[in-house]
Amino acid sequence: MREETKFKENIDRNRIAFLLKIGITGAFIILAGDFLMGWGVRDLSLSGIEGQISQYLTVSDGRMFWSSFLGMIGVPLACVGHLGIYKLLKPYSRKYAGLYMIGMLGFLAFGGAGVHVSSVESAFFYKYMTAADPSNALAAAIKFASYFLLPLYIVLLICWIILVYAHIMAVAKGFSPYPRWCWVFSMPVGTLLFSLFGILGNHAIVNAIMVGAFSFGNIWTLTGHLLMLYKAKEDLEKKSV
Repeated sequence: MREETKFKENIDRNRIAFLLKIGITGAFIILAGDFLMGWGVRDLSLSGIEGQISQYLTVSDGRMFWSSFLGMIGVPLACVGHLGIYKLLKPYSRKYAGLYMIGMLGFLAFGGAGVHVSSVESAFFYKYMTAADPSNALAAAIKFASYFLLPLYIVLLICWIILVYAHIMAVAKGFSPYPRWCWVFSMPVGTLLFSLFGILGNHAIVNAIMVGAFSFGNIWTLTGHLLMLYKAKEDLEKKSV
């Protein structure tokens, strides 16, 4: 009963719903940027890494610019939605909420202007290196990414693991207003579900979805929490009667 009372005193569901909606909007903005980069067909005559990234050679400079720009502004907006999830966890467990905040701040710091923009920069560099010196383009692009992109990916991955761990453990253990099974509304589950589209082959829409799989996972998480928010309220009110 103490936890339920604390929940009622500290959680403004309308405000949290508003934060989640902002986050979902931001996640769709990131997804639009992902689609701009991912929409293309790979050159199947190339093998290995060259084949995997060959679709970026056909992406125009304008699309790269807007992809970079949309990711840069979309990530902070998406983090607003995760702030709403943090506020839902905090009254139940300061430990998991604190870990969630660490992961969220990592995304805010390294996601948009860091990893997203640098990923587009690497594709831009590879595109123009291929035009200037095809024989050395891949090696130069890998070196460029290793120096400037890989460190950001490592830090972001650590933050993502912390955020996901805190989220799944909190919800699965009952340290949230949601039913325990709602841990399925987590980024790994959503990302994996949309990654399955990759089995459909080398098509522009499929490749775009694959590039945007992580953004779809973000949308899955935030939307699931929004849709279940008032269901959680109804269940809690029944328990407290």
